[in-house]
Amino acid sequence: MPHINLLPWRDTLKKEREIRFGIIAGVSLFLSGLVVLGVHLFMDAEITYQKKRNHYLNREIKQAEAKIEKIKKLDDKKQDMIAHMNAIQDLEESRPLVVHLFEELVTQVPNGVYFTSMKQKDDKVILEGVAQSDARVSSLMKKIDESEWLTLPKIYIIKSKENKKDKKRSVSTFKLEITQETLQEEKKP
Repeated sequence: MPHINLLPWRDTLKKEREIRFGIIAGVSLFLSGLVVLGVHLFMDAEITYQKKRNHYLNREIKQAEAKIEKIKKLDDKKQDMIAHMNAIQDLEESRPLVVHLFEELVTQVPNGVYFTSMKQKDDKVILEGVAQSDARVSSLMKKIDESEWLTLPKIYIIKSKENKKDKKRSVSTFKLEITQETLQEEKKP
């Protein structure tokens, strides 16, 4: 007699497939959860690492900015010191020039010429004075022009006045500008 299987084998097969599908879906879901958790932990570790690096870089940037500020202050001090040294050097270089100016004025002034005022600004010297005549002022200008320390005499005013002591004679008042020369050997130490 042939065996006829009257059991619902299709239902059994269907249940086995459902169980297999449930197991596969559960394992897949579990593995997917592990992958997501692993990626999350990895990303969290990377973010934490990057935050630490950013914090370190910010700290180093602040230290570098503080150093840059110090360097700027030192550079400003350096510029001030250089300006101060240049001023001192200029004074040292110009010290003998005053001596030469007075020496030249004394040696170049002809008899009968007297200075009443002297003003100096940079290399320009303005002299005011009294001379016995216009010819004496002219002689002074010629001598100044021949001098190696004084050049470019330029007369602004020359007036003749009556002498207070001797009414027969007149005197000339003048205002004269000269330029003080700096010789090359004086510039070199």
